[in-house]
Amino acid sequence: MTLIDDGDLIRGLGFVALYAAYLEEDVDECLNVVACHDAGSDYQRLSHRSTSQKIKYILEQLRKLEPLSNELVVFPQILRIIGDLLEERNTVIHGRVYAVPNIGDVRISGRLGVPETPANSAELYALANELHSACNPLLYASMFSLHRQFLAVRARCAEDTQSAVSGFAPPDSGANLNYDVRGQDAIV
Repeated sequence: MTLIDDGDLIRGLGFVALYAAYLEEDVDECLNVVACHDAGSDYQRLSHRSTSQKIKYILEQLRKLEPLSNELVVFPQILRIIGDLLEERNTVIHGRVYAVPNIGDVRISGRLGVPETPANSAELYALANELHSACNPLLYASMFSLHRQFLAVRARCAEDTQSAVSGFAPPDSGANLNYDVRGQDAIV
């Protein structure tokens, strides 16, 4: 559902906050899937990290799964874009809006050295729409493609293990020893 700019700056700001919260929830869903497959992860600790740190962790884990399937090959890039969108959200949420006579609404950043910028509802509605659209790839990844990737990696590992085991003791190795149930060597 695309939001239509109605000129209300504060409503636009509310949509940015709401849709960013949905997006962060979807990042958490991806984190949950990835962390479940990482034996060394501490999900409780990971879940308390900032969203940018969660994205970084997911990206690190995806690098370990390479080569990525066709459906996940652009996912790391999507995660970086989502990180940028959430940083843009921080800028507008943590900025302050003032009505300046003869100029209009301006946003003053909470960060030192950042110049004031015009504040308008159109940019807020556009950002809210981008945040909302960014949820879909995360949902698809958390429900389908990440699971398929982990299954594919498991299958590759099983094949590698099978190759290593069969390479260790080939069936026609010429070994003449069999073991009976008592553990005594019996020469055949």
